[in-house]
Amino acid sequence: MENPNFDTLPEHLQMEILSRLPLKAMGRCLCISKQWESLIRSQEFRALYSSRWMTDDLSKALLDLLLDRRFMKVFFHG
Repeated sequence: MENPNFDTLPEHLQMEILSRLPLKAMGRCLCISKQWESLIRSQEFRALYSSRWMTDDLSKALLDLLLDRRFMKVFFHG
C-alpha cells in the first residue's frame, strides 16, 4: 500500500481537519504549502472555521487579520 499523506485526502476532509485547529496553529499552516494556503484562504474554509471557533467579534477580526495577505507579508517578511 502506498504511503498516504494529507494531500491525498479529499478536500472536504482536509478542511475538516484544519478547521479543528486553534487559530495560532491554523495560521502556521498557511506557510506549509501553496495548496494549504489556498485551502485555508477559501471562503468555504473561512465559513467552516468561523462557525466552529468564532464566538465573538474580536475572534472574527483576528481571523480576518490572519488571513489578510497584506498582514502576512508584513508579519513574515519584515
